[in-house]
Amino acid sequence: MKKTLIALSLLYANSALAANLPDFLDQADIDNAQFTCLGEPVAYSAADQKYVDMLWDETLTYLKAYAIALTNGENSHCLNSDEALFDSTQGGQKMCIMDRRDMKLMVKNIYQVINNPEQAKQCFGARENVNWIYNPGGELTKNSPVAQHFKRTTFDEFFKTKVTNKEVKKIGKTFTKNFAKMVTGEEVKMPAAFPYDISANALPNLWAAAGWFPMYAEESKRNDKNFNNIRGGYAYAEIFGHWGLLRIDEINGEKVGAEVGMTVQSVDTLYPYHNHAISEIYYNMRVPACANQFKSFAVREDSPLVHTVKEDDKMRRVQFDAAQPNGHTMWLAGSASQDALLYFHQNTIHAFDVDGSCEAKPEERAIVSVWARSNANDKRNDYGTTLLCESAKNPGTPANKDEVIQCDLTKLKW
Repeated sequence: MKKTLIALSLLYANSALAANLPDFLDQADIDNAQFTCLGEPVAYSAADQKYVDMLWDETLTYLKAYAIALTNGENSHCLNSDEALFDSTQGGQKMCIMDRRDMKLMVKNIYQVINNPEQAKQCFGARENVNWIYNPGGELTKNSPVAQHFKRTTFDEFFKTKVTNKEVKKIGKTFTKNFAKMVTGEEVKMPAAFPYDISANALPNLWAAAGWFPMYAEESKRNDKNFNNIRGGYAYAEIFGHWGLLRIDEINGEKVGAEVGMTVQSVDTLYPYHNHAISEIYYNMRVPACANQFKSFAVREDSPLVHTVKEDDKMRRVQFDAAQPNGHTMWLAGSASQDALLYFHQNTIHAFDVDGSCEAKPEERAIVSVWARSNANDKRNDYGTTLLCESAKNPGTPANKDEVIQCDLTKLKW
């Protein structure tokens, strides 16, 4: 019965892929778009192509729903746009997300793909030979013929062989064991702006076979500033983007900056204060187990609450007092049904605090998100890099919620 419902969902989603365009897009830019791939197109055998096609169908389904959600203003005052929280300080600040030029371009690129699927497909592949993205394994793989066909190193092997920190290994083992439960079930829910379900409940092949990266687990100087429970309890996958399954360099001669995928963060964790020069977007896909379970912090680089302590031609070091008396009010709750969409401008300092005390089985739960970056093509800035902030009092160590934090912001080039 479950497989039948999934098949019907895909049939509905793909029955009209060439969807009506938002008002701000020019049909002439969408029709007959020309694609330049990153790398050479991959030739598959007939046996392999069957599974590539399954993965491609679910990819198109995912991307279409995301574009519709971003341009859905039915539940807000916005026109052709969902509403996003972009700064959690000063009571919280929101905007119509499609007011941003980078977001318009990302949605444009997605519609160019879904309205020209055969042409775009030339830039698509299972990426099964990439040695730094992994298969979560377990029930996700058992429910995915694509993940079974295209073999990757599993999370289990990754944490055993590539992670040296014993505590991170242990946390990673628990994360791996429960990953399927984290991304499926009734607790995973799409925000109202989405036209249909694109979670692992509905798209089992995509979530199992996209290729996941536990990006903080291995030893690095950056991870000295991270918490072990995040290092072992966080992963992301990229579907559309330079590192993903659909790798497009240019459309109609214009560089593509879109990176679209998903993230999973275990409960009982604080994703540390961090920043990057690339804009970033999250849609929360979880029903909270209790009020205020999922809290986010975001402060823009030009906020009066952010103070410069050092500066050179490449970097500006800033401090923010997270221990100030009203600091707790700067963390705002969100969920699939409450302020589900977050947008972080370039160099926004942000963090995520996920409470697990109200979960019956916290080891089986996580916050699950649709994730994207919108202008990743600009390699002059810190493309592909997430800069973790640190304790101002003890540099080189993670910054907690109740102290002065210190961050290095990129000097943006335009």
